[in-house]
Amino acid sequence: MSAEPVAASGTDVAAAPSEDDGLVEQVLAVPTRAGIYRRLRTEGQPLSARDVAQMFGLHANVARNHLDQLAAAGLVVTGRRKHAGGGRPARVYVAREQAASHRSVAVPSGSQLAVHTVVQLIAGLPEHREKLALLAEEQGRKLVSAAAGRADARDFEAAAVVAVEALRSAFPEVRLAETGDDTAVVEGLEVGLRLVGEVDGQVGDALATGFLRGALTAAGAPARVRADGGVVHARLDEAGLGAQPSPVATVDARTESYQRGIIAAMRAIVPLRPGEHLEVLTDGQGTPAAYARWADRAGHQVVDVARVRDVKGRSGVRILIRKATGR
Repeated sequence: MSAEPVAASGTDVAAAPSEDDGLVEQVLAVPTRAGIYRRLRTEGQPLSARDVAQMFGLHANVARNHLDQLAAAGLVVTGRRKHAGGGRPARVYVAREQAASHRSVAVPSGSQLAVHTVVQLIAGLPEHREKLALLAEEQGRKLVSAAAGRADARDFEAAAVVAVEALRSAFPEVRLAETGDDTAVVEGLEVGLRLVGEVDGQVGDALATGFLRGALTAAGAPARVRADGGVVHARLDEAGLGAQPSPVATVDARTESYQRGIIAAMRAIVPLRPGEHLEVLTDGQGTPAAYARWADRAGHQVVDVARVRDVKGRSGVRILIRKATGR
């Protein structure tokens, strides 16, 4: 749909960025929100909550919440975009530096110290690095899902192209340096992770491998990934091709209302470890959307929805939910 140029609110554009470095750091500590901010900076044009939701595979209300928090921290400004066909103007968001003068943004004062402190706290603790890698993997999957791209499961080179193109929305410098029949070499992820890598290279490597592994899996080619000096190497994992993650627990809500089913799912997912999967069986129309809304709000991820039939011949809808990392 064509639209007229943005009419930004004068108070929004003129307002000074937040002087509270702690608030900025808190807002950007959420990987999805930080990715949205980077995307706004690289896009150079206003985006609506619906635009951002499609890019990152989020519910529109979740995307709007992220954008409003970025605005509250002074990192983005808002405006209105008039539709050529009339109607109510859409609320849009643009990175402050793009709205003002297109200057590149310096790291907020105090952010480097904050990153240094946080990374020092987790440095040397493998379980924390593993959790960070899981979190990055989830974000890599979301970036590919937002780009709506998937290669043939047997074409590793095509999947690598899809994965890198999707990662570029959050890491503009990433590039596919080399590809083979079942291998790929990716460079540039370390640029976006510079602050972390300067403090602890192992943490930076954990994040880089997680992002690429998640993106490749979502693109149709699960891979074994390792990082070496800022360069990430990936090799096709034949064992993972076409395989769905195995659920750790199952909730059979086929005879329950979706409200009761969601309550049961909420209870069942609590004891699961971050990254593990819960299987929910339901038979009500429209219930997958209700579970997706709950998962969005809770930070979990619906990774698959499919019609199934059990050994007794009973049909239903199978919803596979990946538990949020960091919980």
